[in-house]
Amino acid sequence: MKKNGILNTLFSVSGLILLGKIFGFIKQLYVAANFGTTMETDVISLTEGFIANTQYLLVQVLLTSFTAVYIHIHEQDKEAAQRFTADTLKAFSLIVVLIVTLIVLLNKPIAHLLAPSYSSEMTSRVAFYLRILAPVLVLFVWIAVFHAILNSHERFIPGEMTSIVQSVITVLLVSLIGGRIGPATLVVALLAYTLINALYLGFSARKYLGWSWNNPFQNEEIKTLMRMAGPLVLGYAMIYINQQVDKILTSGLEAGTVTAMGYAAVLSNLVSTFIVTFCSILFTYVTSAIAKNETKRAAELSSHSAFLLGVVFLPISIISVIESEDIVCIAFGRGAFDENSIRIGAAALRGYAFTFVPLALREVFSRLSYGYQDSKHPMLNSSISIVFNILLSVALVKPLGVFGVTLASSVSVAICAMLNTVSVQKLNHEFQLVWLLRRLPWFVAGGAVCTGASYLCAIKLSEGQVLLRFLAVMVCALFSFVLVMLPVLYQTYIRDDGLRIFGIQLKK
Repeated sequence: MKKNGILNTLFSVSGLILLGKIFGFIKQLYVAANFGTTMETDVISLTEGFIANTQYLLVQVLLTSFTAVYIHIHEQDKEAAQRFTADTLKAFSLIVVLIVTLIVLLNKPIAHLLAPSYSSEMTSRVAFYLRILAPVLVLFVWIAVFHAILNSHERFIPGEMTSIVQSVITVLLVSLIGGRIGPATLVVALLAYTLINALYLGFSARKYLGWSWNNPFQNEEIKTLMRMAGPLVLGYAMIYINQQVDKILTSGLEAGTVTAMGYAAVLSNLVSTFIVTFCSILFTYVTSAIAKNETKRAAELSSHSAFLLGVVFLPISIISVIESEDIVCIAFGRGAFDENSIRIGAAALRGYAFTFVPLALREVFSRLSYGYQDSKHPMLNSSISIVFNILLSVALVKPLGVFGVTLASSVSVAICAMLNTVSVQKLNHEFQLVWLLRRLPWFVAGGAVCTGASYLCAIKLSEGQVLLRFLAVMVCALFSFVLVMLPVLYQTYIRDDGLRIFGIQLKK
């Protein structure tokens, strides 16, 4: 592996992510303009959200546990790695078929649970969509395994291409049949792009696949995978429950809130996707370093990644809080997406925006734990934080509305990040929290100056054109933050050790 392999990979994947996000924006703009925020879009959003959250649980469990086990097996025996892949596909397909069966059989009780305030007619609509969409979970499991295999071999491009496929298919179907069947087009699109992505990733991973006629549950590596997956399932199940609680709480607010919150989540995910994707790339390199007993390199990669992600995403968080209404207006404020939709979406985005830096810390340090095949501590930390999240959401939804619900999510991520930071010190004694704490005052000062400059700029240009105001605030925020952070960036990456990025020496 080349020393700067992580940098080359990061820049190539980042370019593809950016392209995917451009396509995603076009898709969301098109969907918002065609369907707006209505009760029907709320019904579909609730249903797709339930399936998406179930898919998220399954995919994250597989991506994390499979990659950690697969890399260790592949280092020793490539044929055993192929058998392990085949047995994973069989084992998890059987498990998911049981889950799909339960969803189909219990569709009405699940619909009542998702939207307790809905009328019987609307609840029946939710149940109907649940029956249609549940089977795609089997395809999502295959996608997750193929994606994990490709990531383990440092082939990150195919996995990122799936978002482009999703956007293109959605726009095409909305154009072709949206006028006839309305928001139900989104359900058809989900079915179509999931099938195409499963075929695409399966084809991309074909040379790493094998076959085994054995009982997969008798494979010792599958038992190891299940032992690691158990705590992950519990941890992600808590996230899943929390997301469903948020949907239930917001479904009791004014019509269109669930859909508007979904659009705010799309904007938030534009940022969080970069964080999570970077950490997925980092996970492969950290796990490889741990497998080679390079504990110092694993610790250095993690601490430098946390620092740089903080530098990049703190000003973005501040801009998103101050300019939330302008951002939602610029992104979706046209067609059926009216002023009321903008107001609700902006309130939701404002709460989500506080999560970017805590999310970066949570993901970096949970990946370090997973590299040691420790899923227990991240699960416990996640569970603790989510209990706080649910309690805060219930407490804040009445006085603050949708902003209270999304703010509670951000607070929860911050709690989990702090707990993960403490946990990794027990696994890797080379990791030094003090290295990050010494740089904390610079973040506080930079954040304060950035906030003040952004707020003053927004006030002065309050009567100006929306796009120009947003661009001006963004420039003021980034310039002021970088100006404050320059001394610590110079000290960290140039003066002390020569030019270093992610702990990699580039020049002395």
